Amino acid sequence: MTSIHIKRTVAALAAPITILMLSTAGPRAQQPPPAGPLPPKPLVPLTAGTLASNPDGFYGEWVSVTGVIEKSVAQLAFAVDQGKLKTNGDVLVLAPRLNSPIDPNTYVTVVGQVVRFDPDEIGKKKDYSMDLSPDVVAKYRGRPVILATSVINSKMIDLAKRLPPPMSAEEQAFDNIMKKVGPAFAAVRQANAATADATRENTAVLKQAFAETETFWKGKGKADAIQWAQDARKHVDAIDRDVAAGKWDDVKTSAGSLGEACQSCHTAYRERFDDGSYRIKIPNS
Repeated sequence: MTSIHIKRTVAALAAPITILMLSTAGPRAQQPPPAGPLPPKPLVPLTAGTLASNPDGFYGEWVSVTGVIEKSVAQLAFAVDQGKLKTNGDVLVLAPRLNSPIDPNTYVTVVGQVVRFDPDEIGKKKDYSMDLSPDVVAKYRGRPVILATSVINSKMIDLAKRLPPPMSAEEQAFDNIMKKVGPAFAAVRQANAATADATRENTAVLKQAFAETETFWKGKGKADAIQWAQDARKHVDAIDRDVAAGKWDDVKTSAGSLGEACQSCHTAYRERFDDGSYRIKIPNS
């Protein structure tokens, strides 16, 4: 039997066990999908015991592993096993972050990639710390380790979720500007003869917002963002003129160009976090 067939057979055998464990664990059956980076291919569902006892078929695979947290071995590392059925050994998990402490002897679902534990190679990956004691390194060397992107506990909380830092006063002020732009722009995109007065009110909001946006980026010295803010104001001016002339097709064209200017700036300077929120991203010059 080839390694591929073995892999699929083991995964098939593991799936019913995983389903049984989830069905008897109450809330875990409703666990949300991981919020971290999407894996490059479908996840292989299996248990910690299956991975510990037959790892060769899973190296390089992206997996969803269910198990019980046996113990913490470092600030961002812990071992999972099969709970009461501790006959297959345990599996080391390395997390990029843990937003709260893990609870030993509780069920957890870990999403990530399985690799063979090689401290030197893993140490090159910027998202994973190798702050492990010599005895832990010796124990797990050459064995499977999961480089986790999500660690979902029994309360359905992803402990490895990448959360945004608190906003500074300056960022909060800029965020308030952007919150005005969204609804005003949405209204302008739907402009027609019946909404001419409301459209003019919204273009006034946009002109002020983009003037403040330009000032913000001048303070950061970002020429491209300054230019996008200036372009946005020009598009809003064009919308104003076309509304006055009743040229509604031209209004929609200028609104499309305005959206492109906004998107260019968002792509360069906006960063999304795992909770769906955004923060300003200032790339190194």
